[in-house]
Amino acid sequence: MVIAANVLPAGAVIEVAVRAQFPVTDRGVQRELVAQVARNPYYSSNMKRKMAYMYFAFFVLPCLFGTQIRAQDKTARDRLFAAHAQYYTPSASGLKSFRCEATIDWKAMLTRFSGTEIPEDNPMLKYLQTVHLSVVDQLKGKGSLEWSDTGVPPNGKEAAAKQMRDGLQTMVGGFFQSWNGYMNGSMVPLPDDSVEVATAGAGIHLHAAPGNVNFDEDFDKDMLLTQAVVDSPQMKVVAIPTYLRTEDGLVVSAVSSRVNQPPSAAPMDVTFRVEYAKVGSFHVPSHVVYDIKNVGVIEIAFNACQVSAGDSPLKPSPDPQ
Repeated sequence: MVIAANVLPAGAVIEVAVRAQFPVTDRGVQRELVAQVARNPYYSSNMKRKMAYMYFAFFVLPCLFGTQIRAQDKTARDRLFAAHAQYYTPSASGLKSFRCEATIDWKAMLTRFSGTEIPEDNPMLKYLQTVHLSVVDQLKGKGSLEWSDTGVPPNGKEAAAKQMRDGLQTMVGGFFQSWNGYMNGSMVPLPDDSVEVATAGAGIHLHAAPGNVNFDEDFDKDMLLTQAVVDSPQMKVVAIPTYLRTEDGLVVSAVSSRVNQPPSAAPMDVTFRVEYAKVGSFHVPSHVVYDIKNVGVIEIAFNACQVSAGDSPLKPSPDPQ
């Protein structure tokens, strides 16, 4: 179960943007902006420990349903089984992977993060305009951002350019890990003994508790997933998805997540929004907006996408319980 995307890269991109933009004569302004980033607790010296928790919440959670928990409410289970079919699940229709060219408006991104208009002759901007990006995603595995360039970073900015590349690659990988969970059926699973499913008001509630982690999902009367919550001693994450109705089923269009890490810490709000284009018979992302509140926004456009599809798996049999 995956409910949000990795949030570390934005801090790296901010620092790169600040240092790339301000010349030596603006050191005072530069130091103050970088200090503001450093004072953010999410980019402090214990970031490695925090990232371990984020990795757990965003990448390990698809395995939650492996824990054996006996469900009790057959009516609720039947409703969940029927609801599974109303969600767009391209992996069930044979989509295995896709590859796209990717583009970022570098000038707009650097301007947003620095708070100052970036001139056309900015050395870092000139270098970034030589970068070629592409993405590849395995719906039942991982996605990644591929980066190649024909230019070289400005003198003395090699480490900053690498930091930006690594940060964006981590962010895109995190996005796909989260998005895949909505595309391969993990977020609205077929009922089995790995979860408890019970009637809750007019909707249903799904619960799993492997180890010291509690995972909960709420569905409304129309069996629309309205909230997913992960609560552990290390962190708490509340994710609220938004869906777009299409002729092929419900397609996730946004996920807003509130992260408390640890649970007693101040919240951090992260949202990704997705627009789609049809490639063959499949809905594939065409535009992704990744927004960390009070930190920054990164936009990536996908184009010239190619899909890899195989035979559709057999449809699941009705729940025997």
